[in-house]
Amino acid sequence: MNIKIKHILAISLIKGVGDAFIKKRLNEIKLYINDIDLLGNMLGGKVTKEGIIENFPIAEKIIEDCIEGNIELVSLLCDSYPCLLKEIKNPPAILYLKGNITNLSNCVAVIGSRKSDDLGNAIANKVGNYFSQKWSICNGLVDGIDRNAIEQNDSVFKNVTGVISGGLNYHRTSSKITKELADKVLRNNGLLISENPPNKAEDQFSGSKASRIQAGLSKGIILIQSSIAGGSKYTLKSFSELDRVLGVINYPGNKSFETEEQFSGNRLLLEKGIEGLVEMCDIKKNSNVKIDKIVQLKSKEDYSFYDKQLVN
Repeated sequence: MNIKIKHILAISLIKGVGDAFIKKRLNEIKLYINDIDLLGNMLGGKVTKEGIIENFPIAEKIIEDCIEGNIELVSLLCDSYPCLLKEIKNPPAILYLKGNITNLSNCVAVIGSRKSDDLGNAIANKVGNYFSQKWSICNGLVDGIDRNAIEQNDSVFKNVTGVISGGLNYHRTSSKITKELADKVLRNNGLLISENPPNKAEDQFSGSKASRIQAGLSKGIILIQSSIAGGSKYTLKSFSELDRVLGVINYPGNKSFETEEQFSGNRLLLEKGIEGLVEMCDIKKNSNVKIDKIVQLKSKEDYSFYDKQLVN
């Protein structure tokens, strides 16, 4: 059993110890990870030797469940932890992975409403098909835009990276749609990723929390369809803290795009740029936004331009 994994897992299970704290104190954790006496003394506060030891049985059971389920654990201490994900303010201390791990360095997210319409679904499938030729489509494996961005006939595009809000024993932790899509992802050389232990069920908060992983893993995000108040704002807010490129679908001349509430988030971002992002995501001030640029996407020529921005 990997002692470093067990120790950092035990620390992360201490009540009140969040991912942001672990990232902030990561150098000290690295230095003393094998000595829980020193570790408890150095971190102080809520982290104590006794608290770490108390969580060892839980950590050991989680590791056993991962071995049984062919799930890999990667901690912030590991060289294999995704560099891009480390850039967010609260990267998960532990990632649970199942499938094609090479996807982690090559992600682009395609996001939008769960209550998408026919136009949004058609655009999502077109965009997903285009970018999946080169990138791993990072996806929440839920209904609406997510599903249409990766699914084709009775399969999904190759190399999809599914970020799920429940544990990776997903047949017992996830919704029906997520189970179906997760099966297809694994069958077609994809990757499943979670921040939760294998048997932890998804809940009403885990989806919005997991959105920061999707933002952190992705070199770029493409917004297909969202209202101003839609759930996409959680992913966009996390992404706004990163120096990367945001793509937003524009469909000029289309009555549905220009008038329907389901595209109001797109229109806001296209009309106001960074100020629109601040408004949509309830960001305190413009200077908190680190996004390099917002690119409107209307055609394959725009897709090609955006792809070059990602590479650069």
